[in-house]
Parts: sequence; C-alpha cells; structure tokens
Amino acid sequence: MAPETILTNPSETELALAVQENLFALFRAMAADLPESDLVASAGLHYHLTSPNNPMFKGVWGTRLGPDEADQAIERTILWFQERRAPFFFWWTGPGTSPADLGRRLQAHGLLDMAEQLHDLAAGIVSTESGAPGMFADLSRMNESALASVPQGFTISEVQNETDLQDFKRVLVEGYEIPEPMADGWVQAAHRVGIGRTTWKMYLGRLDGEPVATNMLLNGGGVAGLYGVATVPAARGKGIGGAISLAPLLEARRMGYRWAVLFATEMGVHAYERIGFRLTDARINRYLWRNPGG
Repeated sequence: MAPETILTNPSETELALAVQENLFALFRAMAADLPESDLVASAGLHYHLTSPNNPMFKGVWGTRLGPDEADQAIERTILWFQERRAPFFFWWTGPGTSPADLGRRLQAHGLLDMAEQLHDLAAGIVSTESGAPGMFADLSRMNESALASVPQGFTISEVQNETDLQDFKRVLVEGYEIPEPMADGWVQAAHRVGIGRTTWKMYLGRLDGEPVATNMLLNGGGVAGLYGVATVPAARGKGIGGAISLAPLLEARRMGYRWAVLFATEMGVHAYERIGFRLTDARINRYLWRNPGG
C-alpha cells in the first residue's frame, strides 16, 4: 500500500471534505481489518458490510448519483443488504453527495435521519435533521493547557486488555445512552482483530481508577480523525472530554499529521472549540435502515 499523503496546507474547502474522507478511511479500515467483510466500490457508490453488531460497521457512503438513477440505486442497495441478512445499515451523506435531495429520497424509502434515530440508537447524541457539524483543527495551534485542566487522578491510556475493553464499552453506553449491543460492536471488532491491533486506536480515561471517558483516533484521508468521544455524566464539566480528545491528537502530530477533523454532536461543539477546533460548512448526516425482517 502506498504511503498516505498528509494534508499540509489545505484550504477550508479541502478540510471540509477531509471530514468525510477520514470517515471513509475508517470504513475501509473496518473492511480491511475484519475477517469475512465485504467492500464494494463503484464510481457512484461505496458500501461495506462487516460482522460487528453496530450500524457503523455496515454502511453506504460516497454517493454521487444522477437524479434519474438515484431511486433505483437505493432500491438495489437495500436489496443487497437484505440478501446478506444485515439487520441495519447507515447511509451517509456529506459534502459532494449527489443528488442534492438524496436525504429526502432515502426517507421516502423508509430510512431515518440522525434526529429521528435518537430514541432508537443514541438518546445522548443531540443532533438535528441537517446532520452533525464538521470541525477541523490545526495541530500546531491546539490549546494544550487542556491537559492540565483536569482533576488530579485523571489518566489516559490506550485500551490494552479485556478489562480496558469492557470499561470502554461501559463508558460508551453511559456517555451516549446507547443500547449495550451497539457499544458491544466495538468490543466484537477488537476481539476479531486483536485488542490493541485495530487500525483505529481506542483510548480510555480513568478518574481515580474509575472509567469515565473514551476516544478513538483514526489517521486517514490525510488527517487525524476523532470518534467515540464520550464522558459519563458524573464526570462532565471537569475538562475531561477536552483532555481525552487532545492527547491522541498530539500523538498524531508527532507522527507528522498537521490537521485534525471530526463531526460533533450539537452539545460537543463548544467543548471542541475550547481545545482548538473550528466549524466548517460541512454537515455529516447518516440515515438508518432497519431490516423489516428482523
């Protein structure tokens, strides 16, 4: 595999695109890391299907279709997942998605946008029908004082063993208010690849030994990307979310990365701004399909 080209002097338009390109790199990593995975790529559609029980591991992305072909493509894609007995998948939209009314078309085929998914999947992720705001940060200008603004007794480390992995899952469940089977998807992936061996790095924050925060880092698409940043309610307002977001990014900087991206919950925007992130015009949305056959 050719070495990745790291973004060094991108425009804001390129950074907005990098928000979704990093996400696409995560999907490719899932398909590459996990056994018995499917990855289909064409000029107008990409989709992946892997085994963990979480719709992040099953999805459609990079949609660039003409208005006259979109509805048939949606129907064919749904059928593809049905034939493989997928329980669900996400259909992702973002900068450059076409046709422009793809979201409306997906909803007409029964898919739910992010705002409509809250009660089913993640009550703790506050979003709107327009999707999640994309953000970027210059890694040379981060607010590193955030690492010192946490309570004494707070530590951050990579997930290294089964105890760490189960604690990581507990924080995701409590922090995002998601069903345990969804959080367990990340546990299943780590088991199948090997704990600490997934392309995405998993981090756990502990306060006085108790698990309170999570983060995942995926370097791809020329940038460093953050996922799964969660803090349990009892530990919020202490700077812990900012610290666990920042520490892995400084590691990515040491590896040569210049820029970081993420897409935030509405509640998380100000916390990310405090450590150096800025909003882009990019919005990332995901539409949920559930298999009516169960």
